[in-house]
Amino acid sequence: MCGILGTASGDPDLSDELVAAGLKHLAHRGPEAARQVLLRTGDRACILGHTRLRIIDVREEADQPIQNEDGSVQVVFNGELYNFVEIRAELMAVGHRFSSETDTEVLVHLYEEADGDVATMLSRLRGMFAFALWDAARGRLVLARDRLGIKPLYHAPLPRGGVAFASEAMALVSSGLVDAGPDTASLVGYLLWGSVQGPRTILGGVQELPPGSYLTWDERGEQVARWWRPAFDGTLSDHDALDHLRSTLDDAVRRHLVADREIGLFLSGGVESGAIATPAANAGAVRSLTVTFPDAGHDEGELARATADSLGLRHDAVPVTGTDIASALPVIAGAMDQPTADGVNSWIVSRAAHEAGLVVALSGVGGDELFGGYPSFRLVPKVAAAASVQRIVPTSIRGAMADVVVGRRPGAPAARTLMASPGIGSAYRAVRGVFGLRDVDRLGALRWIGEQDARRLFTPSSPEAEDNGDAVALLELDRYLRNQLLRDTDVMSMAHSLEIRVPLLDDAVVATAMHVPSSVRNAPGKRLLQRATGFDRAGEKRGFTLPLDEWMRGPLRGPAREAVLSDALPLAWLMTQPARRRLWDAFERGRVHWSRPWAVGVLRRCADAHERRW
Repeated sequence: MCGILGTASGDPDLSDELVAAGLKHLAHRGPEAARQVLLRTGDRACILGHTRLRIIDVREEADQPIQNEDGSVQVVFNGELYNFVEIRAELMAVGHRFSSETDTEVLVHLYEEADGDVATMLSRLRGMFAFALWDAARGRLVLARDRLGIKPLYHAPLPRGGVAFASEAMALVSSGLVDAGPDTASLVGYLLWGSVQGPRTILGGVQELPPGSYLTWDERGEQVARWWRPAFDGTLSDHDALDHLRSTLDDAVRRHLVADREIGLFLSGGVESGAIATPAANAGAVRSLTVTFPDAGHDEGELARATADSLGLRHDAVPVTGTDIASALPVIAGAMDQPTADGVNSWIVSRAAHEAGLVVALSGVGGDELFGGYPSFRLVPKVAAAASVQRIVPTSIRGAMADVVVGRRPGAPAARTLMASPGIGSAYRAVRGVFGLRDVDRLGALRWIGEQDARRLFTPSSPEAEDNGDAVALLELDRYLRNQLLRDTDVMSMAHSLEIRVPLLDDAVVATAMHVPSSVRNAPGKRLLQRATGFDRAGEKRGFTLPLDEWMRGPLRGPAREAVLSDALPLAWLMTQPARRRLWDAFERGRVHWSRPWAVGVLRRCADAHERRW
């Protein structure tokens, strides 16, 4: 896994020292090598920079940037291609010559073979990726991202024309390439969702390249195109769905086990990690890892160890306490490229894997989105139906009722449900949001952009899907998976120089799942996933969950309270002090879920950690 950063412009005086500074910011993503090249085509110039974590072909000869035979196409790449062996063989058969064994080199030759047709090239790739490619003959920069956005990529305009890009938004500011402050609308969006909603970022002017998209920059300027979109069709029968999913998952896990470094597996009591562990154990030795919480009222490790023992895996349990997290909060906040209410989970497991000596680990991320594991699959259609019925009640009356609920229980889902508009998109926001618009208004933050702008920017469009199960799955893929889980997984793992692979989001697995009818795919307990992998242990199955409620009333209480109430921390202007105090008091009295004050506290700690960059 790696970090990429660079520029393309018509500015001959742009210094590559700024790119070097940005690569230092990304050193944690690739601590084993760092290189950059300056390339020119007429009056256009490109700088490609790369930091490398060596996993496939660990020789120096495979360090990036990597070029084709004559140097006319060069690339920097972050990710893994799981079908590169087949593509490499095809390309060699038609005359392309390779100088390394790395998957990265496939990209330059495949681009050549496609004669610069980016969409055709990308459609051949199976993997997680973000890359920047320079085509000297066309004077063209290509930025591209995988189908679901597993690997990140950000871009911003340069002051004198052109484009800068990086694996992390903050690297563009740290490098000096981009001068950007906090985007107020994104701050409001964070309060509504607990994460920054792409393609916006927390930095004004810096944009996320959307999943399944590519950007080109040349003499015509900058253009962004979508090359893939998710779509469910439910064409597989029940029997075929099981057979197809079983064979596809086996193949995907085997491909994800290809590496020249030891591979670990995050193992909890959940269905997803067990479903990955079963074919992984059958394919060869894998080391499993579980984080436990000895100061909490439950033992996360028992179920994981039982799974590991049944599969014959070498297993380690890593204890973490609330006191550990309290002392690490400044480091955790500093690791966030953008604020995230859930990121501490990924930081904890990534630190455990790093301390165990791992540089590659498998994770079950994606199983809930594809196989109906979240309560949202049940709740969103119910809220949508209720919203249609409650339209007969005047908005003013519903608003007054919602204000009463918000005053007593900040962030309560009931208030959001009362104000939900008809449609699956609005119902999804009511179910999935951290705060509602009424809450954000009472916090004092809505005044900065207004209610209409907030609704327009942050209410999802209802997906084009006839089936409610498919519609919720599309929303989960586009919202929670994209903006929270995948971003957290990447940033927090890379903060520990760790590559996390997600076999359940393998392109072939996703394609198969999208052919399964929702009634089968979303069966309770992710039954289809269990049957397809043979992971069918009786009894309780529980995923990885932090005891943050307990910790916030114990060792984390002091740091969390300060993060919410302090006027010395950044963003005190965003939310009024009385509103923040009401929120904390409601938590202390048990009237509000811990996630609401935690989200506010994380936002302010993150701003504090990055204040010089914001």
